[in-house]
Amino acid sequence: MPGRAHSFMPRPATVALWMALALFIAAVTVTSPVAGSSAPGDARPTTTAPDNRRCLNCHGQPHIADLTPAERRTMVLGEATTPEALPGLYVVPEHFTQHQSLRCVDCHRDAAALPHAAVLEPATCDSGCHGDDADRVARGAHGQALERGDPDAPRCATCHGGHDIRPATDRRSQLHPLNITSLCGDCHGEHTDPVTGRRPGPEAIEQYLASVHGRAVAVTGLVVAATCVSCHGAHDVRPSDDPQSLVHRAQVATTCGQCHLGIEGTYMQSIHGQALADGRDDAPVCTDCHTAHAITRADTPAFMRDIVNECGDCHNQPGADGRRVSLYDSYRRSYHGQVTLLGSMRAARCSDCHGAHDILPASSPQSRIHPDNRLQMCASCHPRANANFVLYAPHADHRDRERYPLLYAIWLYFIILMSATFGFFGLHSLLWFVRSGIERVRKGRPRPPRANPHAIRRFNRVDRINHALAIVTFFGLTLTGMPLMFADQAWAAKLTAMMGGVHGAGLLHRIFAVGLMLNFVVHMVGVARRMHRHGVRRILFGPNSMLPRWKDVTDCIGMFRWFFGGPKPRFDRWTYWEKFDYWAEIAGTIIIGGTGLLLWFPEFFSTWLPGWVLNAAFIIHGYEALLAVGFIFTIHFFNAHLRWEKFPVDDVMFTGRLPEEEFAHERPLEYERLRAAGELKNLYTTPPPRWQRPLAVGVGILAMAIGITMVVLIVTAGLGIM
Repeated sequence: MPGRAHSFMPRPATVALWMALALFIAAVTVTSPVAGSSAPGDARPTTTAPDNRRCLNCHGQPHIADLTPAERRTMVLGEATTPEALPGLYVVPEHFTQHQSLRCVDCHRDAAALPHAAVLEPATCDSGCHGDDADRVARGAHGQALERGDPDAPRCATCHGGHDIRPATDRRSQLHPLNITSLCGDCHGEHTDPVTGRRPGPEAIEQYLASVHGRAVAVTGLVVAATCVSCHGAHDVRPSDDPQSLVHRAQVATTCGQCHLGIEGTYMQSIHGQALADGRDDAPVCTDCHTAHAITRADTPAFMRDIVNECGDCHNQPGADGRRVSLYDSYRRSYHGQVTLLGSMRAARCSDCHGAHDILPASSPQSRIHPDNRLQMCASCHPRANANFVLYAPHADHRDRERYPLLYAIWLYFIILMSATFGFFGLHSLLWFVRSGIERVRKGRPRPPRANPHAIRRFNRVDRINHALAIVTFFGLTLTGMPLMFADQAWAAKLTAMMGGVHGAGLLHRIFAVGLMLNFVVHMVGVARRMHRHGVRRILFGPNSMLPRWKDVTDCIGMFRWFFGGPKPRFDRWTYWEKFDYWAEIAGTIIIGGTGLLLWFPEFFSTWLPGWVLNAAFIIHGYEALLAVGFIFTIHFFNAHLRWEKFPVDDVMFTGRLPEEEFAHERPLEYERLRAAGELKNLYTTPPPRWQRPLAVGVGILAMAIGITMVVLIVTAGLGIM
């Protein structure tokens, strides 16, 4: 028809007819079996291209890939039960790069006679060409899976390809370093453990791709980076528990050493390498520290933070060298271990002192921690370290009485002191709370003091500033210091992060420490001025003295009588519990401040003090701080704010003033003495502004909320609840 294009595309039936004819011609012109074919097992490359022509008469036609089973049935023997289309039937001669000198029937032996069967056996490579490789495959995990009849077991063509086999150096080859991860991943991404049901394959692939090796291949295209076959082998792939496997524990160092030559030699000379050479099963190898697939750079923050845990996997057994706790636990309790747990990258870790691949016993003269080398090792972080400095014991255990008797004695002292303090004042507060509750039930809520045009000045401005600075510095030191003692707790890490990380929290801790010591100096100057104005004797031994006296003992006994129904003691200017608070703060400031300076400037103080003093200072500093935090946030809070008479906040320290009626009720001896001497009017002052009370209540409640929260976190951590 004019204007209409004619289609010259042959119909499928026509194609089948022509192919059948071509097959018949090939069968007539070529003897069956093929003339000159090699004997089985002898695949010598002595043929020429025309020997494959009879196969390509059919398989070299693109249309064969689109034929239906019915159309293919006329070309083969038997039923064609394969899918509707088989693209693999079409063979491109140009793909015969590696095997261009071989005949088709050298690999497809059951296709020597035409017409051949509808389904051929898989092509064999175990002939005279690849016999050795075929033997290796048979001995490996892939060959054994094939022998078991596993349908997913890989064959030669699975990895090397079918007709388009190329050398591994060819970028288009499946075996090229940039492609082989995908090749292995296609199969191993589907593996499922029949026992556990886990799928370790996908996990291993993801870990490898994110590792330093995987990124070198996938991201930077570094073809010399380790791939699957670099570690597991190519043909003789074996499970890791097979002694002949390249990734068996006994072989790992050698396998890694193929690339890391220098490190392998260093490792084999180390205590770990010597243990491996001696056949010890617990000797750590490369994969124990670096893992197998998730290998990262050793200088990354994640690896550096985790190296302690890697070492701890082995060194977490108590009893080593007669120690009460493991080296792992003793390190975690040290300052180095605490700040490392909280994320510091500057503190010394296991490898900083002991080495990484070159670890040697301390008795070895080449060891970094040998006595002759210890100063040089410490100086790598502490440039001004000296002979005294290295006497510090990094793995000291204060509960080990035999090895560290002084540290044990310090720890025992604090245990006794804390038990006595919290035991006595805890009972004191509990009985007080119950007795006050009974009084509240009997007499009802006490009426507020009567309005008065004046109030009593109890604290001057310097006293209140001292107290305010004490609150700020104490809370600051608590929030920045307590996370160290409980560095293994999740809340400690979060609190440290809120403070700007380890180094931010450390800077704040030192700022608050300086503030605490300056506040202490200001207070001592104020005391000295009072002594100068009123005389030393009156300040130290007068009725307003903060020194303990016999009346404090009788008042304490009287309070316990009141707890059980007796009369309440009559107090003077200072009660016995207030004096205890005062002297505890004075002593605590001196102890915590002094030991803090030792720990802040260890190199300076070690010029004339032995290094073990730093171990003692570390224990004293921590336990004194724990005692102070526990006492202030429980006993002091109760005495000052939480008892029924003062709840929710006693604002006298905030305002410096209190009503005269309240003063007369709480301090009757002082009130009567001042009134009799005519000195009471000297304390008269205007009542505090009304806005100060809500502000004091808000600040007090916030402080108590923070303090009680810290106590709960500390107690739960100590009990192992969190």
